[in-house]
Formats: sequence, structure tokens, C-alpha cells
Amino acid sequence: MTEFNAATPVGDWVRACRSGEPAALEWLARRATRLALRTAGAVLSDREETSDVAQDVAVEVLSSLGGLRDPGAFDAWVHRIAVRRVARALERRRGRADHEVALERLADATAASEQQTDLDGVLAARQDLRRGLAKLPVKQQLALVLRYVHDLSDEDIAAALECRTGTVRALLSRGRVAMRRQLECDPLARSSIGGHR
Repeated sequence: MTEFNAATPVGDWVRACRSGEPAALEWLARRATRLALRTAGAVLSDREETSDVAQDVAVEVLSSLGGLRDPGAFDAWVHRIAVRRVARALERRRGRADHEVALERLADATAASEQQTDLDGVLAARQDLRRGLAKLPVKQQLALVLRYVHDLSDEDIAAALECRTGTVRALLSRGRVAMRRQLECDPLARSSIGGHR
């Protein structure tokens, strides 16, 4: 087995996986899952759904790894797959009832109202942001997540969303404006984040 470490370029891991090294396969599966979890977790509020999407992304990545032309573009490729899977999950969700409330979320809300700590405020702010994000069109949601969760450039976001960089800039701009408006118009959101805009 070839010696690899955290500084090894991702393309080398892909090539090692293609040559049959099990450690490389495991490393790539973990990397794909981690990237997908961050994308799905920022958009989908349900842990089980997030986990399912991330697992589906990892399976798709590993099963179609032979089709990846540029091994160095592994992360960008994973982002594209994750974006498609998250968009599908959102479409399925929109087909269901808009405002289902899981029992565990009700329990969490009750527990939060009983304890007023800084952590509760942070968690409430995170929920407000997630609710605001959920009201945006899917492409705006995904563009914001790729920028602010993954810290991707406009070019990388364009590759993941399979659109032009000008489109990415428009999606980000409109998404930020819409989020700002939602936070300004929602007194509950303002109070949960300490009145900051």
C-alpha cells in the first residue's frame, strides 16, 4: 500500500482507489460523506434526511468514480452530486405537507423555553436562519450554502450548480437580500438573535 496522509492531494487518493487500494476507497467515501453532510445539513433540517442524502451521495460517488475524468476535481464533482441530491430531497419534501412538526422538534422547543442560556439563543438563531433559507428558491439556498458553509468561490459554485458565474453572483445577491428582509420582518427572528440585523 502506498503511504498517504492528510496532505496527499485528493487526485492521488482517487488514482489509488482506482488501482484497488481499500484505504483510499474508505478515505474517499468519508470525504464525500463529509462534504455532502455539510451541504445537506445546512439546507435540510431533518437529521435522518440529511444522513440519507449524504449516504446516497457517497454511494453514487463510489459507484461512478470511474467516470470522473479529472481526479483532482473530486471535491467539485462531489459538490455537484450533493447539490442534485439535496435539490431532489427538497422537491420531494415540497410534495408533502408544508408544515409538519416532528415530535422531537416539539420536545426541543419545550426544553429551549425552559432554559434561557446563550446556547439557546445561538440555537434559536440557527433555526431562524434555516427557516429563512428554506423559504428561498432551491438554487439560491444551494448557492448560499456552497459559499458560506463550504467557502467556495463563484467559479466553484458555478461548477457545482452547473451554471455561469454571473448567475451565481445573482443567486448570492438575491439570496442575501431575501434573508436580510426576512430577518428584518420577523420580530421572533430578531429577538432570538439578540436584535442584530
